[in-house]
Amino acid sequence: MESATQSASATSAVGATIDPRTMNLEQQYAFAASLHPGRSLSPEEVRFIINRETFKSQHYGHEGKHLMMFLILICVLAMLPNTVTFWRRRHPNSYRLVSILSICLVPPYFAVSNGYHRFMGLWTAYAAANSYIMYLATRSPLNPRTPRRVYQWFAFINKASYAVFVLGIVLFALCFFNVAPGLTDSERYVEASMLTVFYGLYFGLMSRDLVTLCTDKMAATLGYARSDLPTKYLPQDVCCICGGELLGDKAHGASGDDLVEPTHRLGCGHVFHACCIRGWCVVGKKDVCPYCREKVDLETFKQNPWDKQELFYVAALEYMRFFISWQPLTLLFLTAIFWVLGLS
Repeated sequence: MESATQSASATSAVGATIDPRTMNLEQQYAFAASLHPGRSLSPEEVRFIINRETFKSQHYGHEGKHLMMFLILICVLAMLPNTVTFWRRRHPNSYRLVSILSICLVPPYFAVSNGYHRFMGLWTAYAAANSYIMYLATRSPLNPRTPRRVYQWFAFINKASYAVFVLGIVLFALCFFNVAPGLTDSERYVEASMLTVFYGLYFGLMSRDLVTLCTDKMAATLGYARSDLPTKYLPQDVCCICGGELLGDKAHGASGDDLVEPTHRLGCGHVFHACCIRGWCVVGKKDVCPYCREKVDLETFKQNPWDKQELFYVAALEYMRFFISWQPLTLLFLTAIFWVLGLS
């Protein structure tokens, strides 16, 4: 025992690359005790020390390699924002495709790998419902009612995701302040609050990208917003998004019928159904008029306090895209660079 302790101490002192896992159980205990003299170590502490020293022995003398890996990481992270911005502006179609595929496939991949059956059940049900909506949006000729159905569906998903996100924040706040000891400080409660926040962000973000695909397809089918000049003539009493007649102002002024759908006039003068243009701009992420492509001021949609909160949630989803979509792709890119350069 004494010789094993002296050998282990000498090994640790000179930093030799002896793998502690090659020792038997008695030698591992002696090795761990030599690093922490005077302490009574539990089996868990010994296991932790052995794993730590094994890691050190495997990477001993690789300081130059680690420095190079760190510098590569810093360079990639520094170039990432400008690269993504350039890619999105110059090649929006490929950017959108890669972004949507990563958002739709990366989390399910990790869920399947780790056996998260609850998430996979929700994801499958969500994917089935959206597949039907996308089927309607890609039909040609397009049913006049389809644009409104698409925007109403994704507006509902957006509001539901926002509500789930707020619920998760509330649950997490109760956990942070430990409002109900014995409940809010339990591991299961913390896990439930974090999962609720994640579900609200993930499904909200995926809906935002899927509605973009539907919006582009419907705009191409209808013949609007695909070039600098419109390809169809737009009558003044027709909503170019859904093709329906605009009766809001006339009927409301003549008979006072409150059941008539309200309309919304943009700064360029074009009038749309309020539900349609809100779906186009807020849900569909389009900041231009669907007919003349003039810039739209999204502040005009902040009519109520909850509208402002909803727009803030939409902005937060774009920031979360990095963590859900670009972070795994960045790690994959870094892994490929390290593999090519022989770094590990």
